[in-house]
Amino acid sequence: MKHLIKICGITSVEDAEGVHLAGADAIGLMMYKNSPRSLEMDKAKEIYDAINKKLQVVLVFVDQAEDYVGECLELMPNTVSQFHGSETPTYCKSFKHDFVKAINVKEEFNLEEAYEEFLGVKILLLDSFNADKFGGTGTTFNWELIKNSQKLPFILAGGLNPDNIELALSKVSCTGVDTSSGVESHSRKKDLHEVERFIKKVREAHD
Repeated sequence: MKHLIKICGITSVEDAEGVHLAGADAIGLMMYKNSPRSLEMDKAKEIYDAINKKLQVVLVFVDQAEDYVGECLELMPNTVSQFHGSETPTYCKSFKHDFVKAINVKEEFNLEEAYEEFLGVKILLLDSFNADKFGGTGTTFNWELIKNSQKLPFILAGGLNPDNIELALSKVSCTGVDTSSGVESHSRKKDLHEVERFIKKVREAHD
């Protein structure tokens, strides 16, 4: 099975194009203003217009006003929403738009029950828990907590980088992987050499 590879926290057309050429499947644009990788709507639209037909664009929201989310989706319709906060299933489904729901893993949980709760979700994303940050923490979580969840599809996130992705994929049977801070030179700039290393190692996991 070929993993879906998402590079999150893209802040420029240059990085989006570089990630595309490196072989990624999707990028994440942070629409959450408190993120160090946050984008104004017009900047996100510039990246979307440049890359939308080449990569899947994911718009990342965290407990944001419905009007704002709706405006983003109207401006950038060919996207997937990623809800990374405490959004309810009703809220997530209200936009009638493909969505990913992030779950911050801090204790063992039941993935099947999560899918039943978020009926209609495109896929669940499992990330590290941090009380102060929503994604981009640079820390992994205890993969043993999801050992009973690996028969269902999910995207693995949380502290993944070129140096630990092989171990992660040997321990976790996931559908896709998501990295942000693990392939950066600083919080608003991707290191394309590290992006290439990361993608190469994920693809080699199937050889």
